[in-house]
Amino acid sequence: MSGPKSMSVKLAGECMVTRPFSSGDEPEFTQVLEGLRSSDVTYAHVETNFGEYAEVGAPARSDSLGSYFLTDPRAAHDLRRAGVDLASLANNHSFDFGAPGILSTMRHCDAAGIAHAGTGRDLEEAREPAYLETRKGRVALVSVSSGNSAHEWATPPKATLPGRTGVNPLRTTMSYVVPEADARRLKEIWANLGIPLQRGGGVAQPTGPEFQLPMPGSTWGANRFVTGDHHEIRSALHRFDLAGNLRSVGEAATMADLVLVAHHFSNSEGTRGDVPPGFVREFAHACIDEGADIYVGHGWHKTLGIEIYKGRPIVYGIGNFFAQSEFARRVPFDGYESWGHDVENLPALTPASHPLHPGYSAHSATWWSSAVLDVRMEGGELREIRFQPVELGREVGGDATLRRGVGSGARPLTDGRPFAATGTDAERVLERYRELSSLFGTDIRIDGDTAVLK
Repeated sequence: MSGPKSMSVKLAGECMVTRPFSSGDEPEFTQVLEGLRSSDVTYAHVETNFGEYAEVGAPARSDSLGSYFLTDPRAAHDLRRAGVDLASLANNHSFDFGAPGILSTMRHCDAAGIAHAGTGRDLEEAREPAYLETRKGRVALVSVSSGNSAHEWATPPKATLPGRTGVNPLRTTMSYVVPEADARRLKEIWANLGIPLQRGGGVAQPTGPEFQLPMPGSTWGANRFVTGDHHEIRSALHRFDLAGNLRSVGEAATMADLVLVAHHFSNSEGTRGDVPPGFVREFAHACIDEGADIYVGHGWHKTLGIEIYKGRPIVYGIGNFFAQSEFARRVPFDGYESWGHDVENLPALTPASHPLHPGYSAHSATWWSSAVLDVRMEGGELREIRFQPVELGREVGGDATLRRGVGSGARPLTDGRPFAATGTDAERVLERYRELSSLFGTDIRIDGDTAVLK
């Protein structure tokens, strides 16, 4: 963003929205939506598919625990009326209903008037920036996803073969550093199992002696080990994907006044802690170097720290903005099976069966809260960020006591809409941001139910 122009950008979190919400008129809810509408541009991450079941056909994913998201298209229009102008679509749920689900989601975002990026009919479309014309200037969004399965990646066409519909990938590799004695023992175990070691494979090689311990059925390049003098997990970005996405960022910086990069990452270096993995920091810095003004990370469904790099904000974890997994209307066979239900009795299982979705547990300090960030940019640099904490129907922290339940069953469901947080709820959201951002030398000052970063 060049010149003296100023722009206010609202950043909302991950929208696992599964119900239309325009009928909600509670003051704490409308306060949040009015805040979104008050900005020059409002961004949100859409972590669902919009469409009718007749549009998308059979689910396409069956390889992990999780929800299968397909949302009434009216919710897309509700997001637009709530103020969302710009949405990233690349994530680990983009391919829940395959290519038809991706195309349906894009079509309904278009119909609602939401500019979007991150998915497409082939890699070029999935990777290209989305552009939004505003009264303060032209805004661009590049959306990428790390951690998807191979069949979910969009690909380019070749010869007479069309490209694959999918997400814009930013692939990563993980290398596991182990001391010599452990490496020797691992190789002995694999030899005793009769599984040959692998080497090479056309992927970037880690520093030091490298070997691979494949499991039957695992993909080439998985389970990569490096002999060293300590234990460590190292992550690295795929060179092709990094170069291609940085070209998109560079294009956006040339053709727009403000550039956002949205990065969904569902993979991690071990457990999902409170510090972003190395590949995320590497990509965020590279995007700013290439001309991006704001980087927004999401995927772990928790807030992480904020870093100011070259005068521009890097938000490593924006957290959840809608959390309505429990209201998915139809659950496929795979969903019931992966959660341990008796699929021999499939006709008796319903979307109200429990458990079916991650994150609904009461004992989650981060799933049910986040903050809307009001980012003020001026002359290509950050002027300030103001924080509006929100809670999604449960107490923030602790045992996440239910605040707003739905249904009259033995286990009430959680409403999952964002309400303005106050008191202890607000304090806990803001204190988490303050503490985790301090790791990057970022100072956030809390003032009652809000906070500011300057």
